[in-house]
Amino acid sequence: MNSMVFFATLFLYCLHRINKKESMESEESLEERNGWVTTHKSVFYAFIGISLLFMLIELRYMPIRTWVVFIPVGLLGMGYTFPLILTTKGWKRLRDLYWLKTFWIAFAFCWLTTFLPVVYRESLAAMTKREVLFIFVRSLLFLFAMCIPFDIRDMQFDRMKSVSTLPVRLGAKNSVKVGSLLLLLFIVLVSIQFFYTHLAIRPAIGLFLSSSIGIVLLQLAKNKQPALLFSLLYDGALFTQWLFIWLCIHLA
Repeated sequence: MNSMVFFATLFLYCLHRINKKESMESEESLEERNGWVTTHKSVFYAFIGISLLFMLIELRYMPIRTWVVFIPVGLLGMGYTFPLILTTKGWKRLRDLYWLKTFWIAFAFCWLTTFLPVVYRESLAAMTKREVLFIFVRSLLFLFAMCIPFDIRDMQFDRMKSVSTLPVRLGAKNSVKVGSLLLLLFIVLVSIQFFYTHLAIRPAIGLFLSSSIGIVLLQLAKNKQPALLFSLLYDGALFTQWLFIWLCIHLA
């Protein structure tokens, strides 16, 4: 199941990179992360082929009920990459609509990581359990907030391509405030879970710590970071959350 999600994500990400490259600004194409695709084309296309092959193989052995979880995310991924939405201004991608570019990424990730394990082990009806919905909303708040630094990083290029994101509409400082508010709501939700559901104190402490670090990272996002450091800080935010929870459970 985990490998299925990995290969599907890798396939969609690479597919998005191909489509994005066609409309990329000259300055954006010179960035290290985009330049790598140009200088390693054979490796990049090999990734696409291998990920598609293994994704289809894994899907063949997944219970049919899990397809109900996969299909919406697959459609979302295609709509995010290709202009499939008809508007008054022509065909648009989901990432071009309003400020929802970051939301779609967070929603797809949280949908899969919350509901897929539940449906795989239990049933579709288990998706409506209160504790499962708590986890979904909680994860969505955290990840939505931690995706905002990526939009701040890409603000210049998004503005040139008329892609409406939170930083483009509100500016970097106000976007950081929105992200901080989302993390405060995350803390409120964890508190509700702790007092009114079965969330144990040790993982709750880990979640509180991760949200505190997240607020600090959002403040740092207002300043330009080196590419490698940026990836370590923000791509690693979910790993940091897991690490805090693990440490609180096993070492406290």
